[in-house]
Amino acid sequence: MGEKIENDTAMKHNTFYCHIVAAFAHFIVCQAAILPKCPFEDTVDLTNAKKFNNGSYLYENLVIHSDLVDIYNYEEIFNGVRLPRAPHPRGCACQERSCIRFCCHPTKELIANYSRQCSNEELEHDLEYDPYINVLATNGTMVRKHVTKEFTIVQGVPCEGAYSLAPQLDEEDAWDIFENGSILRHYDMAYLTKRDYCLMPMELDDGQWVLNPMNCPIVKPASLSLQINNIAMAISVPFIILTIMVYALIPELRNLHGKCLISYLTPLAIGYSILSTVSLSEVEFPNFVCSCLGYVAYYCFMSAFFWLSVISFDLWQNFRLTGSIRFGQRKRFLLYSSYAWGIPAGLTLIVIGIQNSNVKDLYKPGIGDDYCWLKTHDWSAMIYFFGINLVIVLIDIIFFSMTYYKITVMQRDIDKIIRNDTNEGRHKLRTHKNNFGLFLRLFLIMGVSWLLDIVSYIESLVNPGGTNPIYYVSDFMNAILGLLIFVCFVLKPKVLSLIKKRIFETRDETDHTMTTESDEEEISLNGIGSDVSKQREVLS
Repeated sequence: MGEKIENDTAMKHNTFYCHIVAAFAHFIVCQAAILPKCPFEDTVDLTNAKKFNNGSYLYENLVIHSDLVDIYNYEEIFNGVRLPRAPHPRGCACQERSCIRFCCHPTKELIANYSRQCSNEELEHDLEYDPYINVLATNGTMVRKHVTKEFTIVQGVPCEGAYSLAPQLDEEDAWDIFENGSILRHYDMAYLTKRDYCLMPMELDDGQWVLNPMNCPIVKPASLSLQINNIAMAISVPFIILTIMVYALIPELRNLHGKCLISYLTPLAIGYSILSTVSLSEVEFPNFVCSCLGYVAYYCFMSAFFWLSVISFDLWQNFRLTGSIRFGQRKRFLLYSSYAWGIPAGLTLIVIGIQNSNVKDLYKPGIGDDYCWLKTHDWSAMIYFFGINLVIVLIDIIFFSMTYYKITVMQRDIDKIIRNDTNEGRHKLRTHKNNFGLFLRLFLIMGVSWLLDIVSYIESLVNPGGTNPIYYVSDFMNAILGLLIFVCFVLKPKVLSLIKKRIFETRDETDHTMTTESDEEEISLNGIGSDVSKQREVLS
């Protein structure tokens, strides 16, 4: 009996192993079911093509013999990425005649670049584009060829987020097509096979239709320094938030300087959060979402720069108007807010308007085109971001220089005074000097590092490929800015003592509240006890 059970068990094991081997063999066969010596880019989907009894197919007036047909369970797109698909017949269509790739059938439209989907319905009107294109022959001469009559049409969008090369709008988008169907992209001299691009009719502003290739965004792996900066930027955000909380919750720090600091740090935290999220996450944001994130980040960083200029101006004002009639702190803060929030809002609206206008791509900020931030490979970022910030940083340097000069003058004047109000004057000067030193450190951290970043951007355009090691330091300082601000503005003896005082006051208030409630409860219980005693006396 035991021997029979063992035999049955062995048979079950053998059957199980046979199923595994069969499944593995089927998987190998399916993976190997490709046509030898025929790249995927030279095949066409024959699912909807007419099939003959001998196994051949009729595709667009081209007969594909049965020995050039096989079953595929995948689709190959840009960079050789294979997407799984239900098994379907494909035929090698580019052996007898050269092929050229269209995104969709010439009678259908591409719904959206990022979806890789074509419309199911045919166009209501014929696209009136010139069917002849200039083809670069193997001998180097240009030949005019009819795109649909002299080429076999292969269909498919190479990737999500494909964009058009339109030399009619931008000279940098120039391209050439060869007899074998591949194209040469001029701005980086890259050769794209039929797998990595597709032609699509495009309507120009004057109503003319032209054929332009859709190609895929160039994804460059982030360098080690950029990865470190992105991580450091993400680490900065919690420290910026902690600094905001300290200055918002402690009454002694909620003066005009503290409010300006909070107003400066708030957009900085939001901007850093957006950039670090976009850089570190592997999520591919839709174009609309990507553009919105870029516009919000732009507004936040511009606001931070304008608030830094407010701080430098206010410090200078404190020394310039010492002893004079000045606006109250509330009115000054409202004026500062109108300036530091309002102007960046206007600049952001201008950026949005230009990005969505018919201006040449060369002059557009580029937010949402390739990534969720300004394009930095040309001079457009100098117009919308770096140039404005350079002016602000230079003005800040002037204000801090004038403030330092005023401090030296006041110091010299006080040293000459020997009257009774000397201590009061020295105390006032000491307070101003402390504020000046504190915000001077902020400017050195923020302003100088951004100034180096601007210089680095200019040098990268003037001297592509050249890198100065000092710019790695400035980039890292920008990224780790939140930690440096936390150290300078929170980890100070005075601020730490105020935090400790605030904690003990809160604890004392809590203890006092609990004691009061306990006393009231005791009184209430005593009252209840006396009432019960009286009732007992009456009953007795």
